[in-house]
This record gives sequence, structure tokens and C-alpha cells, in this order.
Amino acid sequence: CEVCGFDFSERFGKHGEGYIEVHHTTPLHETGITETRLDDLALLCANCHRMSHRRLEGTGTWPSPEELRKLLEE
Repeated sequence: CEVCGFDFSERFGKHGEGYIEVHHTTPLHETGITETRLDDLALLCANCHRMSHRRLEGTGTWPSPEELRKLLEE
């Protein structure tokens, strides 16, 4: 996970190999129809992926992976 560093294969062994969730860093409802580039995606564990879909309190914006990482460090 690009936010917390979770590795499914370390935790679940062979069963977790190659598993991760993909998150669009800019919501698709904002971009409209577009061609997705690798730079538009973040690889996240399920927990961080869910947190990326909660707006930041006080700002109302979607958190970036970097902002989520800062929240974990606090």
C-alpha cells in the first residue's frame, strides 16, 4: 500500500500475492471520460482505499495518498 506500506503477501502468504486495490487519485466523476494513465492511480490496501473516499474534515476535499500518510503519522 502506497499509504501505510501494508503488503498482502507478507500477511497472507501465497494467497495474498499480487493483490492490491487500485484508486483513481482524481475522482472519475470530476474527470469525465478520459484515458487513465498510471500516474492517475494509487495502489492501496482496502483500509486506506476506504479512507481515500472520505472527505477531509474542514476542507471537504478528497485526501491524496500523501495526505493520508500524514494522518497516519500524526
